[in-house]
Amino acid sequence: MERGLAWNHLSSRKSLHATSKNHDISLAPQCDCRSVPDPFPDFRMPTAVQKKYLSRRLVAGVLGIFCASLGPFAFAAGPGDDNSTLHLPVRPLHEGAVGRHNVGAHPATTRLHAADAASPDTAIRAKPGPWGDLEYYTIYLEASTEQLQSTEIPTYETEWNFVGYTDEQVSKLFTTTDMPAAIRAELLDREKWRHHAKLVTVVPCSEDLLGLPPEARVAIYSVLTRWEEDPYHREPVLILAHSVREWLAHAELPEEVVTTIEKMSYHRGRNLVFADTPMVLRMVQTEAERLKIRKALSRSPTLVVSLHLSPQSDVAAIEDYWAGSKISRECGPFIEAAAESGVPTSIDLIHLLPPTARRLLDTFPGADYGRTGYYPDCHWTSLNFRNVEPLDRLADPTLATAYVLENYTKVQGAYRYGDVIFFMDGATGNAIHSCVYLADDLVFTKNGRSPTQPWVVMRLDDVVSYYEMFYTPQLACYRHNGA
Repeated sequence: MERGLAWNHLSSRKSLHATSKNHDISLAPQCDCRSVPDPFPDFRMPTAVQKKYLSRRLVAGVLGIFCASLGPFAFAAGPGDDNSTLHLPVRPLHEGAVGRHNVGAHPATTRLHAADAASPDTAIRAKPGPWGDLEYYTIYLEASTEQLQSTEIPTYETEWNFVGYTDEQVSKLFTTTDMPAAIRAELLDREKWRHHAKLVTVVPCSEDLLGLPPEARVAIYSVLTRWEEDPYHREPVLILAHSVREWLAHAELPEEVVTTIEKMSYHRGRNLVFADTPMVLRMVQTEAERLKIRKALSRSPTLVVSLHLSPQSDVAAIEDYWAGSKISRECGPFIEAAAESGVPTSIDLIHLLPPTARRLLDTFPGADYGRTGYYPDCHWTSLNFRNVEPLDRLADPTLATAYVLENYTKVQGAYRYGDVIFFMDGATGNAIHSCVYLADDLVFTKNGRSPTQPWVVMRLDDVVSYYEMFYTPQLACYRHNGA
């Protein structure tokens, strides 16, 4: 598949490694591109931006040489160096149901859909803590029609691309995988295979795809996930719900499509995923119908979080947690005013966040965010969390690395509001993702550089669960020097 300057290339980029007396971290340039999920992996950078991108990389390289001379803040490329592999205590897990949300006004680029099986009455209550009495429920954001219409999927044909495999290796995979004899015979028909350079492409028909047993699907797709040439298998759609039908509630898709997604979904680690987008797009006749499917498959979960205040609330402790951290000082008078009303009051989390996060939460990045040559990724999001105005340069991984070394220190122990949690790849030592700790098990995150990935609140355990499909993440906590 021709991908151009796609955002979800990770292995083709070298990582950046940085070490100092109090720091040991490396940020991957295309750090958190395995996202939840990219409904059109062929997004291309505008031509005008490509030129800025190239000049930006040149400037970044010069700055990299300069920074390398800064002694304790030096950084260098080191994808094989595992000194930045950090270990933090595993966060405790907790279970909960999702809730329903009646949506009011929201930015035009965002569509919100409530989980079908719950309501705010069944919201999850956070563990008690200095943050106050929090509860939350899940809604789903969809990419806008404009975003989807600006891209094209080059083919609706299902392709299994085996990179570097010989015909014999492909045959062995099909022969040793348990499946109906008729399907195996079809897949082993080499007359239907395609060959290009070191690529063997198998194009299974819809009947064979539907007839694959779950175990066979997992066995074959776990091989395909290795290569960028298989984008739908490498980065499958993540179904963060109790069931496919809950996840697709109110999507108004044909029953046959929903049933097919149910049948072809499979487990990858702790996650329920779906990798056969071309298959379901072939099931409908018009582009309008395909657009509706693509919108449904673009759904990203986000949590609607509320702080409940009552006459029994420890208002001083709550205000100290949210407004005393030098991050969200301006929310202090608001908390006091709400508490002084004398009646139980609920405050949406958005009123407790700093200005930049408040503007970004539950929205998608517009085209103007790509003017620097990089769309915002997880590290841009995490490092700009406390900034009144976001710093564009933090979309550049080289400059973001230097910013971490100058402004943050690695810490151990319990997380605090505003801490940046880096996900370190245990195999390479690269920082593959980062998010901002809010309270309990809740984090502020953007799970990908793609403009189809919104800024959301999620449970930390859900974010970890997703990245475990690709890495063995180890969490490292960095605290701002001014905290």
